[in-house]
Amino acid sequence: MGASGAKPSRTADLERKLVHHCSPALAGLKPANMFVYREGIDADAFPGKSMEPDTLNSTKFAQELGICRKKLEPCGVRIEVLARRKTGLLLYVYRPTMLRAYLAQPDVFGYLQDEGYDPSDLSACIAKLHRRICGTDLAATLSGSCAFPHEIGFFLGYPYDDVVGFIENKGENSLCSGCWKVYSRARDAQACFCCYKTCTAAYEDLFDEGVPIDCLAALDENFPAQEAFAAAV
Repeated sequence: MGASGAKPSRTADLERKLVHHCSPALAGLKPANMFVYREGIDADAFPGKSMEPDTLNSTKFAQELGICRKKLEPCGVRIEVLARRKTGLLLYVYRPTMLRAYLAQPDVFGYLQDEGYDPSDLSACIAKLHRRICGTDLAATLSGSCAFPHEIGFFLGYPYDDVVGFIENKGENSLCSGCWKVYSRARDAQACFCCYKTCTAAYEDLFDEGVPIDCLAALDENFPAQEAFAAAV
């Protein structure tokens, strides 16, 4: 809370969570980030109860999300709700231009085609990912496990060899782990993890100092975020 004792607006809270979880995507260092936004649940309206998906306060959240989208879309950043869960909203923050280029890589393109995606149609890909996540959530609920569609690493810009390595090894036998589990080029991956960590710390400091989120996401000569961290990759 601020000096006045007033709580920050929920829109400000959403922006803070976006900076905390998605700075690498905001800075243009990777095509996408994803996180669970727990404030999407109106817990005060249901004290003492576990939150079911239909208790999400969709009207208030839609307003908050709309404000953030309006700020970020001119910067080339989009936000989608991939799933509604008991624990909150699964938000996907991505740069369409970067993501299209990543998915167009021949090995990634071919893998996704084999999985039933059309990598040439980004909107259709994300819609299919949404359906698969929801289906995985249902299967996980029935089995008592927790899982994501195997190909989700591609939609987060992870290296092809690491996504395939994770699938083939069922998440075991990795060389190291950080933002993802690494199965090749461990030194490059660790440098990348350090880059993302540095970027996030810097962006959180800037946001706390009052730099607007749309400025943090603007990749131009006035705020060269990508160039500032590229040397660390």
